[in-house]
Amino acid sequence: MFQGTIPGPMRSIVRETASQWPSGPLYVPCCGNFTIERSVAGMGFALHSSDVSIYTSAVGRWLTHQPVGIQLREESRDELCWLADSLDDGVGTVATLMLGTRFLASVGREGLWHERVVRSYREQWKAKHAETVERLSGSDIELASYEVEDVRSWLQRVPSDAPVCSFPPFYGGGYEKLYEPLEAHFTWDAPEYEPLSDDDVVSVLGAITDRPYWLTASNHDVPELHRYLRGVIKATPRAAPFYVYANEARTRIVAPRQPIEPVKAPRLRQGQELVGPLTLSLLKPGQFNALRSRYLNPKIAPGAANLAVAVQDGKGRILGVFAVAPSSYTPDEAYVLSDFAVAPTDYPRLSKLIVLAATSAEAQLLCQRAFSRRIRRVSTTAFSNNPVSMKYRGLLRLTKRGPSNEDGWKYQLQYQGAMGEHTLADALQKWAKRWGAPMTKTGV
Repeated sequence: MFQGTIPGPMRSIVRETASQWPSGPLYVPCCGNFTIERSVAGMGFALHSSDVSIYTSAVGRWLTHQPVGIQLREESRDELCWLADSLDDGVGTVATLMLGTRFLASVGREGLWHERVVRSYREQWKAKHAETVERLSGSDIELASYEVEDVRSWLQRVPSDAPVCSFPPFYGGGYEKLYEPLEAHFTWDAPEYEPLSDDDVVSVLGAITDRPYWLTASNHDVPELHRYLRGVIKATPRAAPFYVYANEARTRIVAPRQPIEPVKAPRLRQGQELVGPLTLSLLKPGQFNALRSRYLNPKIAPGAANLAVAVQDGKGRILGVFAVAPSSYTPDEAYVLSDFAVAPTDYPRLSKLIVLAATSAEAQLLCQRAFSRRIRRVSTTAFSNNPVSMKYRGLLRLTKRGPSNEDGWKYQLQYQGAMGEHTLADALQKWAKRWGAPMTKTGV
C-alpha cells in the first residue's frame, strides 16, 4: 500500500530480529514509508515514529488520529482544482498525496507523455481516490505516537534502554528530491532542519547503536559499522545491495535467483550452415533466462521481459533471442531489453540478423498482440567501450551518447529505429548479402 524500496527479505530480517527483543516501546526514527512498522505489526510493540517529510508526516499523523494539516498551495488551486474535494484533513488527504507521488511531477511540464499522465489521473480521479481510501482504511498498522521532528533531536529523547530500528538516509537529498512535487503544490507546517553532515551521520549512528537492542540498514556500506554487519541483501540483479547492521542477529545473505527451464530446440553451431526461412517462437520466462544466462554478456544486468522471442532458421535451430517491453514514454514504441546471438557459430555478425528479426513485421505483430497497442518504432540501450555499437550500426539510428552508468563500460548509447518495414524474408536476404559471409577456416 505504502510506497517503498525496501526489499521483502529485509522486512523478514527485521521481523526475525525484533522477535528477540523485549516487548514494549519500539522507536523508529526516519520512518520513511513505514516499512519497519509494517514488518513488526502484530508483535506487541508500542511503535513510536518520527520523520520530517510531507508524505511520511501525512501518513503518520493520520495513523495517530491527528489532523494531517496539508492544503493545496494558492498558486496550484486553478491547475489542480479537481483535487480540492479530496482533501479532508484525514484519510482523503493521505490518499491524495499517495496518488500525487505518481503524477504531480508531470504537472505543468511540456510533452505528450506528461500531458497524458495528468489527463489520465484527472479523468479517473474519483475512482482511483476512492479505491486508495478503501485500501488505507483496511490498514493494520497502529502507532503509539508520531512526531514531525529531526532525527538528531528526537533520538536524544529516546530512552537509552529502548530498542531502536531505523533506515536513516546516510546520504542526503533522497527524500527531498522524491517529495519535491508534493512540496511544490501543497503547503503544511514543515519543520526546519539541516541535511545530515558527515559528523551528524556519525552522531546519529552512535545514538542508534549505543543501546542493548538496535538494527539499522543502508544501501551503502558503512565502514563505522563493519563489526556489526549481519546481512547483505540483493533481491534482484539490478537492485542496489542493502547492508544490515544489528547488535545481535542471525547472519543472512540474500542473492537473486532466477527460474530456469530447459530449451529443447537445437542451436546453430560451428560447422553448420544457416538456412531459411526464418521463424519466430515465443519463449517462457524460464527458457529466456536459460538462454540469456548462456549467451548474454555476464557484465550486463538482466531485466524482466514482457515478451521474449527466439529466432530460428529453416531447420528449427535457434539463432538468437530478443526480448522487448512496451516503452514507458512513447505509446507506439517497443523497448528492446536484450538481443543476442548464440555462439559459437561460423557467422561473426549473426547478431545483426537478430536485430533485423527484432524489427521485422512479424515481430511487430507479436508486440502489438502482447502490448495491445500499435507499435511503429523500437528503441534500445547499448553499453560499449566504443563510441558506437557495431551491432546496431547501419540498422538503428544513434540518438544519444553519454557516459555509462554501468561499471565496466565507457559509453551508454541510445538507439532508435522503425519497426515493421521489412519481413523476416527481407531480413535474411539483407543480412546474407551484407553481413552473412561465414568465417573462412584455414588449415595448419
